[in-house]
Amino acid sequence: AEVLYVQAASAVEQEGLGQCSFCGRRFLCTRLEKHANICGKSQGSKRKVFDSSRARARGTELEQYQQWKSSERPQNKPARRNNWRQKHEVFIQTLRQARQVQQVLSKGGKVSDLPPLPPIENPDYVACPYCRRRFAPQAAERHIPKCKTIKNRPPPPPQRRR
Repeated sequence: AEVLYVQAASAVEQEGLGQCSFCGRRFLCTRLEKHANICGKSQGSKRKVFDSSRARARGTELEQYQQWKSSERPQNKPARRNNWRQKHEVFIQTLRQARQVQQVLSKGGKVSDLPPLPPIENPDYVACPYCRRRFAPQAAERHIPKCKTIKNRPPPPPQRRR
C-alpha cells in the first residue's frame, strides 16, 4: 500500500491535477478527459430509485397482490395539519397539573380537594354538526351520515366555557 501511495504522489508531482468541470473532483490530467466524458453523461440523467421489495416479488404471487393493493389505494391524500404547538401546550398543562397533585399529596392533602381537571381537547378530532361530539377523522366519516338520519336524538353535551 505504501508503494502505491508513493507512486501516486510522484505522479501528481510530475503531471499535476486537473479539476472536473461537472463534479469538481480533482484527477490526474491523463485521467481527467476520460472522467469528464463519463461524468458529463451521468450528470444529465438521474437514476431511478431501486425498489428491492418489488424486485423480490417479481415472478411470484406477491407481485399480483402488490399491483392490486396499489391500484386500490387513493394517491392523493389530503395533507395533515401540523399542530404540534397545541399538543405541546396540552402536554405542558398536563405536567403542571400532575405536579400540583403531587404537591397536595406530599403535604397530606386529599386529591378530592383539588378542582376538577379541565377536559383535554384533541385538535385532530372532527366535531359532528348534529350532536357536537368529537371523533377521529375516520370515525367521523362513519358517524356523521348515521347521526344525520337519527330522529330521536338525545340533547347535545353541555358547552364548555372558555
